[in-house]
Amino acid sequence: MIGRYGLDPMSQRILVWLLITAVCGSGGCASPRRGEYQSTLHVSIAEPSDQADQLWEAVQETLRRGRFQIDRVDRAAGIVTTLPEASQHFFEFWRHDVDTQRDAWEATLNPMRRRVEVSLTREGDGPWTQLAVVVHKERLTSHDRQFNSSGAAYQYFGESLPSTTGKSQVGAKDDRWLDCGRDSAMEDYLLREILKRCPSKIASATESAPSS
Repeated sequence: MIGRYGLDPMSQRILVWLLITAVCGSGGCASPRRGEYQSTLHVSIAEPSDQADQLWEAVQETLRRGRFQIDRVDRAAGIVTTLPEASQHFFEFWRHDVDTQRDAWEATLNPMRRRVEVSLTREGDGPWTQLAVVVHKERLTSHDRQFNSSGAAYQYFGESLPSTTGKSQVGAKDDRWLDCGRDSAMEDYLLREILKRCPSKIASATESAPSS
């Protein structure tokens, strides 16, 4: 309900979901096409080779262009990972770390972050046989703060307000990142972008595999 000085926490949640429903219901965001997404490709690329070098560079360049900060690069293990990155808001058109309008609105209304794992698999000293992309997404959760005066608005994101459950102060140490599973749409997008940056001989040698 709307009080004298603002919205209580429950009303804030209701308002957020009403906004999401209104945007999506008006055609502002498309429903995920989970059945059409893929995150894995079969490949046959000798390692080491010029083609392997080019694919390895394509993976890293794609992540950098997506504004992901690369964390681990281990060619012997065939693994590239990134640090968690705050997901773009709907108006950040210069970024591309979410791939649907629904995800962009979700990140705008509630802090989200994503991290990426790209792996190339092979048996022993044989060629790389599989390219896989996994995008993990997480949502920030924090205790609801008491918001019952006009002055509290200036402190709402600080650490001086008590929580609605009785905790005397709520700070960053109380925040938690909740695992929200994988972002299939972004996995599919990154996979396609990696292939775009590969020579045609690599791209034509790949064979689609079902999503994992």
